[in-house]
Amino acid sequence: MSQVDNAALSAHLSHVLIVMVNTTLPANIGSALRAMKTMGLSKLVLVAPKTYPHPDIDALAAGATDLIEQIEIVDTLEQAIQDCHLVFGTSARSRTIPWPLLDVRPAAEKAMQAVTASHQEIAVIFGREDRGLTNEELALANYHVTIPVNSDYGVLNVAQAIQIICYEMRMAAMARVEQQPDPKATMQVLDGIEMEWDEPLVTHAQMEQFYPHIEKMLAEIEFMDPKNPRLLPLRLRRLFGRIQLDRMEYHLLRGIFSRVQALNNGSWKKSSTTSTQDEDQDNA
Repeated sequence: MSQVDNAALSAHLSHVLIVMVNTTLPANIGSALRAMKTMGLSKLVLVAPKTYPHPDIDALAAGATDLIEQIEIVDTLEQAIQDCHLVFGTSARSRTIPWPLLDVRPAAEKAMQAVTASHQEIAVIFGREDRGLTNEELALANYHVTIPVNSDYGVLNVAQAIQIICYEMRMAAMARVEQQPDPKATMQVLDGIEMEWDEPLVTHAQMEQFYPHIEKMLAEIEFMDPKNPRLLPLRLRRLFGRIQLDRMEYHLLRGIFSRVQALNNGSWKKSSTTSTQDEDQDNA
């Protein structure tokens, strides 16, 4: 590829964040950095690593030690992905509730489509060496992603899994760069179709304010028992994670929730405002 192409490719891949949760072996961090650099990715976030820093990280990075300085360390997974719009959680096991599941190649294509269309920030989450991600952590993702492996021996080291996913991200980015989309266009992706869009998507941090609000509203109108919510909160996450709300939709829905709460507790008076919809949105 030409230098111009490489610059465009790097720009695409700069939107992809690799997140490793509670990593036990420092060597896996170093190997992950090497895997990332060979594919042109540079952003790594470590969530509460068991041992950091460590000489094994430098040793296994083998030429990618410059990326060590860029590593971000956070305490929680929520902190790691708070600024992201599209989150993929890696998983090899079935869970309590079916979640949108993609093989690694279509997942990478979806990620790069989102980057090209509306400059979304992407996160790919990798779990612990011995047990992966918990159900609660996987519920933070929009999609679960899996790597098709030999069913007789489906064992991948976490660094190997990162290598495969970074490779697929690179290949998907190359395909998008070759299409040369209009860099000034503001687009949104719905069901694989790109279309012009007028509002930016909300971030994961904003959605983490959205879910408690809708659950509180449902509890207040006695639609959900907060002491025994069953799978309702998880299903709501799955629903709105698939939709990916934009900023206007987000404020509209939170305004509706606030109105329902006010009507339910008797605190809303129609005569008190001339633009109740705007006020509800502002208060959301």
